[in-house]
Amino acid sequence: MIMSLRRLRESIRVHQHQKWTEVLRSTWGVFVRAPDEVANLPSATPNASKLPSRKNYPADRLRRARRILTEKVSLRTVGDLIRRVIGKCMKLKNSLKGSTKGRGPFSFPALKQKGGRGMRKIALVNQKGGCGKTTTAINLARFLAGEGKKVLLIDLDPQGHAGLGLGAKGDQAEKTIYEVLLGEIPMSEAIQTVAENLDLVLSDVVLSAFEQVMAGGNEREYKLAQSLVDIEDDYDYLIIDSPPSVGLLTFNGLVAAEEAIIPVDASSFSLHGLGKLLETIQIIEEKVDHRLSVKILATNIDRRTNFCKGAVESLRARFPENCFETIINTCTKLREAASRGKAIAEYNKSCAGFRDYQDLAMEILSEETAMKEKGFTIGSLLEAEGLLKSQVEREIVFKLEAPEGAMVQIAGDFNEWVPESLHFTESQGRPLWHKTISLGQGSYEYKYLVDDRWIPDPDNEKTADDAYGGVNSVISL
Repeated sequence: MIMSLRRLRESIRVHQHQKWTEVLRSTWGVFVRAPDEVANLPSATPNASKLPSRKNYPADRLRRARRILTEKVSLRTVGDLIRRVIGKCMKLKNSLKGSTKGRGPFSFPALKQKGGRGMRKIALVNQKGGCGKTTTAINLARFLAGEGKKVLLIDLDPQGHAGLGLGAKGDQAEKTIYEVLLGEIPMSEAIQTVAENLDLVLSDVVLSAFEQVMAGGNEREYKLAQSLVDIEDDYDYLIIDSPPSVGLLTFNGLVAAEEAIIPVDASSFSLHGLGKLLETIQIIEEKVDHRLSVKILATNIDRRTNFCKGAVESLRARFPENCFETIINTCTKLREAASRGKAIAEYNKSCAGFRDYQDLAMEILSEETAMKEKGFTIGSLLEAEGLLKSQVEREIVFKLEAPEGAMVQIAGDFNEWVPESLHFTESQGRPLWHKTISLGQGSYEYKYLVDDRWIPDPDNEKTADDAYGGVNSVISL
């Protein structure tokens, strides 16, 4: 029986006096000024000119404005996300007191189950690298597929190792999870079959720009969950391989999943990181109201050493109901199989790694009935939260290849011809500018403005004459 994260409090001994800003500082790697630090700042700040005068401004609003300007987040890529987390968490803690818990921007309210259940969604997470996360994702997916289950493996790691471990190269794929998360293509177009009952969505290094591209974007923590709605009934299992960090990509994976598997190897760093990761998941559960069933998997265990034996005993003593019975033992054949782009089931069926991952798949399958009774479909969760896009509105990604130093904007009927800036990223060595705009049904004319020069979309052959003797690009939905 899987123990709720609420009961994990006693096991991980989270200090109740620790401030939420300190929790986020340790788990997200983000620096947020504490109140005493803010009080010691010099009176003349670089932003002082932006503050309204006291003369016609209430004192309490003036203090609030000064606090907002002095509390800075150093990592710009997730700065806005963290600010929203802190603000909503504090509001829930101090004001709502549980009566309307779960109504924050990322919340999943408690729902009654609507009809049947789609695929079982499992995310493998650990901010520490080298603990067997990708190896587990590859081999677990392969063994589940071998048992006749339809499995989708999504690689959320910009390193793209899940694809490499199955003989697929993300840097050679035209469509990856990056385009899916940006809304450029549906999930179904990025899926490729790698074995019987096993499909894969690749990633590549371009995915590392996702946090920067989505900075300031709406609902960016739901992008993966939203993309799964249309294919939810096509698979029995979804396996998500998360990056070795706690950032926006991992957050997307945890929000989309209902179960989290944390691979932990026998090292002091891994055991220390486990507590921090559990604190992060606990924040998601208690303040975002998205419930995750968490299981811990001991990996890379050498039973010949007392240290490894002690590490396994310590894990099971601290988390008696949250550890898998299966243990993944150290096995050289697992590394050899990955280097050849094969799952262990295809490489060597007589090694310990084969038996261990087969046992893990059987243990997960044995819990299938219990998990189906307690979960919700992604569609019902997002619909209740109001995040499921209506059929008459779509997110369109406008893209233009232009030099990095250029000033690139877009204007059209959809924004009353007021130029809006595009975001720059480098895609497969090409300097690419892009912007995502939500459009309803209809026809829209638009143009790009590049360094004060208007140009139509070179990738759109559909045009219309404008009133000044030129042409506008036209998009119809």
